[in-house]
Amino acid sequence: MKKAVLFLLLFPLLVSAKFYKAKINFNDGTSKNGFIELPEYPDDSKIKFKEEEDGKTEKYKIDDVSNFEITNDKNEIVKYISLKLADQGTFDRKKIKPGDKKIWAKIIIEGKISIYAAYYAYNPASKTGGGGTYYIKRPNEDFGLYLDEFGNNGLSVCMNCYTELKKTLKAYFEDSCPNFLEKITKEDLNKKGVTYLVELYELNCK
Repeated sequence: MKKAVLFLLLFPLLVSAKFYKAKINFNDGTSKNGFIELPEYPDDSKIKFKEEEDGKTEKYKIDDVSNFEITNDKNEIVKYISLKLADQGTFDRKKIKPGDKKIWAKIIIEGKISIYAAYYAYNPASKTGGGGTYYIKRPNEDFGLYLDEFGNNGLSVCMNCYTELKKTLKAYFEDSCPNFLEKITKEDLNKKGVTYLVELYELNCK
């Protein structure tokens, strides 16, 4: 009976472990083709990799990986990077301090500025997760800055957080492109989602 109970407890973990066809690129310029299991949490320190689908599992540290891409169930290529994060001052948001901590972040859109997303799987036991966090990156920087939270109902910004989001963007872009900030509206952001920020920046900032 105990063995049966243990199997039932482990079974959800077993079925959720899925390896996707993938390519992993390392900081030293080398790469490997094989299969990757997506990290359970954005701040997982390692990623699981197999050269063959039924092969031996290897683990690579996030500090050694530049980026990777997988082919999902819809035969779409989805790209991720290991992204450094920065802290923004509580009282002076222009004080931005890059850190060494990295997360696994999905590329939403890259351009003159870029948007990334870190996902948290839904946990039925604690009823948490099922959403994630957006990060934004300026040109010529190797770190992302917290932008906003999102739920599992799509890639749209939490509009209750719009005031805070504007404060973040003002501190981040006021000196380099104030015209960009003037063009942002709550209605357009709600309608078009976070990719709208990148499109707007590229139209208004040299």
